[in-house]
Amino acid sequence: MAVARPSGSDHALLYVPGTSWLHRLNPMTKLVAVLWIAVAAFVLPTAGTIALAGLAAATGILAGAGKVFARRLAFTLTPLTVALFVVHGLLVGHGNQTDWFGLTVSRDGIAFMFHILGRIAALLAGSLLFVTTTHPARLLKALDSKGFPPGMAYLIASPLLLLDPFTTRARAIREAQSARGLDLNGSLMTRIRAFPALLMPLITLALADIDHRAQVLDGRGFRAVPRRTVLDPPPDSPAQLWARRLILISIPFQIAGGLLWR
Repeated sequence: MAVARPSGSDHALLYVPGTSWLHRLNPMTKLVAVLWIAVAAFVLPTAGTIALAGLAAATGILAGAGKVFARRLAFTLTPLTVALFVVHGLLVGHGNQTDWFGLTVSRDGIAFMFHILGRIAALLAGSLLFVTTTHPARLLKALDSKGFPPGMAYLIASPLLLLDPFTTRARAIREAQSARGLDLNGSLMTRIRAFPALLMPLITLALADIDHRAQVLDGRGFRAVPRRTVLDPPPDSPAQLWARRLILISIPFQIAGGLLWR
């Protein structure tokens, strides 16, 4: 059964349109690279994970996704850094303590903080590298063209497809509740009390949307055949195919090296 996946709008919540070499790569190549980064984040030492995160961020910036990278990394890592510093640097009884601006700080705790931050930063930067340069519709085409079952392909790509409409719907609910007189700009306790009024409509609409999508897919015979043929699959090349194979082959050696390093 031949299908032409809808290309969709170029706009997606995290996707940054562009024509860089990273945008032109087959999504499967980038997906395998993200898998390699995820494994590396857990086997490399702290300096290695920080360097890997920096390399991934620099690659994303050169590909034209610098604003998204900077905003998402800062939004995620800043509060996490503060929390880890308070917990491991000040509260948890790690050894090797020293006085720092009137505070008793554990140097071992700070080292452990950077160890955790390096892992998270590498995972986050690698994930952002993928989602900012790969449109969800193109990912679906690549998965279908490689023979993935339709259900599995949709399961992998659906979070990226639903993220943008979900965010748009949340913004619309916020504006509607604000127009009805709900105070969303008051104190912290006022915002906490207003949170259920924003969350419940969002959950209700999301569940209704999931049921509607399931009915539409079922009506179109989404799983009528085990494999689907794409009329316009993303370009691939033998070089990328061999690169994916080499990356997958290297992962067991990567894990073994990490275990021996420890």
